[in-house]
Amino acid sequence: MGKEIEQVKATALWYAAPGQAELREEAVIAPGTGEVRVRALHGALSRGTEALIFAGKVPQSEHQRMRGPHMGGIFPFPVKYGYSVVGRIENGARAGKTVFAPHPHQNVFTVEDDTAIDVPAGVPPQRAVLAANMETALNAMWDAAPGPADRIAVVGAGVVGALVATGGMR
Repeated sequence: MGKEIEQVKATALWYAAPGQAELREEAVIAPGTGEVRVRALHGALSRGTEALIFAGKVPQSEHQRMRGPHMGGIFPFPVKYGYSVVGRIENGARAGKTVFAPHPHQNVFTVEDDTAIDVPAGVPPQRAVLAANMETALNAMWDAAPGPADRIAVVGAGVVGALVATGGMR
């Protein structure tokens, strides 16, 4: 038997065709054991990945590898994509907690409890949406493995470049 659908409706962003996005209403799956419902407070669009998706330029060879957590649809279109949402848990023992979740752009959704990561006290929710970008910046630094006195040239001042340049810790 499939998961129960509640009468809760969500609004989700779908990339429908090259250069065309639309908001669609969809039912929200009721949280089961080990799951939470999250109501979005803030989301972040990826200027790189999502611009590629919006333009319909995801290479066919990358369709499987670029699938995101909880993605809807299939490449090239229609596809519900995204991976950076901060919201508040609405059910269970963690109700009221502000969390980061790698989920497509949607105002309310259900995810596994361990996927919803608590936003530390003192971190503004609108800044916490940068967690996915910080992970990318951190992985770039680990891959580059610079030493303490090494000079690093950061080309590009997008979010990831700025996080690499500042160390992301400020």
